[in-house]
Amino acid sequence: MSVANPVIEGMDEAELLGLVSRAAVAAVRRAAATSPLYQWFYARTDLRPERLRTLDDVRRHVPMVTKQDLLDFQRTLPGGGASPADPSVRQLHLTSGTSGAGREIYPRDGRDLAGLGIPGAYEYLWAGLAPGDRLMLTIPYSQTMAGPYFQETCAAAGLVPVNGFAGSTADRLRDLERFACAGISATPSYVHRLTLEAKESGLRLPSLKAIFLSGEPYGAAWAHDTAAFWGATVCEGWGATQTLGVAMCTCERGAVTVDGDGAARHAVLHGLDHRCWIEVVHPDGSPVEPGETGEIVVTVLRPSAQPAIRFRMADKVRLLPRGSCGCGRPTSCYAAGTIGRVDDMLKIRGMNVWPDAMDAVLLRTPVVDYRGRVYSDERGREAVGVTVAFAPGTPPESVADLPSRLRQAVKREVGISVDITVVDPGQMPEQQFKSRRWRDDRAVREAGVGDGRG
Repeated sequence: MSVANPVIEGMDEAELLGLVSRAAVAAVRRAAATSPLYQWFYARTDLRPERLRTLDDVRRHVPMVTKQDLLDFQRTLPGGGASPADPSVRQLHLTSGTSGAGREIYPRDGRDLAGLGIPGAYEYLWAGLAPGDRLMLTIPYSQTMAGPYFQETCAAAGLVPVNGFAGSTADRLRDLERFACAGISATPSYVHRLTLEAKESGLRLPSLKAIFLSGEPYGAAWAHDTAAFWGATVCEGWGATQTLGVAMCTCERGAVTVDGDGAARHAVLHGLDHRCWIEVVHPDGSPVEPGETGEIVVTVLRPSAQPAIRFRMADKVRLLPRGSCGCGRPTSCYAAGTIGRVDDMLKIRGMNVWPDAMDAVLLRTPVVDYRGRVYSDERGREAVGVTVAFAPGTPPESVADLPSRLRQAVKREVGISVDITVVDPGQMPEQQFKSRRWRDDRAVREAGVGDGRG
């Protein structure tokens, strides 16, 4: 068994839960005393942090925080939170997304940055990578946390990053071979595309040990087939800007296992409980039972310039009983491959896209309705097709240039490229719920995966 932290991994369940309980209480008290956000938020409640003693106390008495709460607070600050105010801040990280509601700003101080890559090191070391191994990164470096985070995870694990931010899929395959990469970090959809191109070219990468997935749900059968083709372990990590990186990840057993009858099934994500306390809750905030799916709520246990205390992530996962993994680690456990959104957001080519954002662009005269579909084309590339219906009586010349105008508008205002097909309004059935305008038919999906049943 690969060990990243012998102290934590050597604890029994009671010892680890005791550590988490003490750290969670301390985190709430620290946020209430020092964080402008939580001082502002808790001022509207009757919370008495000094009375907290246990995790149950925190669950009962500490209110949950949402993205909207943080955005409301940021609007009270100069520049919406982006103006210089604290000389200790060393970086500003933006959350990604095109919801139109706003993007959260997370200030980072030297303490945050010094430990930024440590959580990701668990994922790599547990997967069997060793110092000096090379890991290809496909996530662009931008104002979001992802770019600097993945660089720092390599440094923390002693890995050599191979930056595949730019170039074609063929370029990345050549670099994977040229640099003898032991790992690659990408979305499931992009791994699918790489796999199809590698099959077509006959490429094999004997140096590849592990494929690290994030950002999307995926099917167990797909993961099993992908692992078999590459001869590598398919792994998964989940984290966010709010959690300062990975908060749960697979161990050396990977993200998929095979039952005695030969059926592939999702394996286990281990919570990094000593760094982040994870709750899984129903919409009303009550905890789910093992085997049920619910929303992820996080409390980061380390001091941070911008704490996250009982922060509702709007991501969902299926909770598993502790001890679900045969590796014997004492951590909380979750079903790999099942993390999706509780809202109607779609992740397309690494972008968070909400139907509301597409509605705002597409539902303009002369368009009366539309349907969207995300799928994998014949080469495994993510593609987006949109069918729009025009209003009766629309002049033919307006219909003729509609696809071009809409493609440009979506690219400009939402940031993704789409194919537009125009149909007569009678060819499109009525739709009552806007979230159902969209279908996700990407090849890495399977029935039940994206909706929390997988």
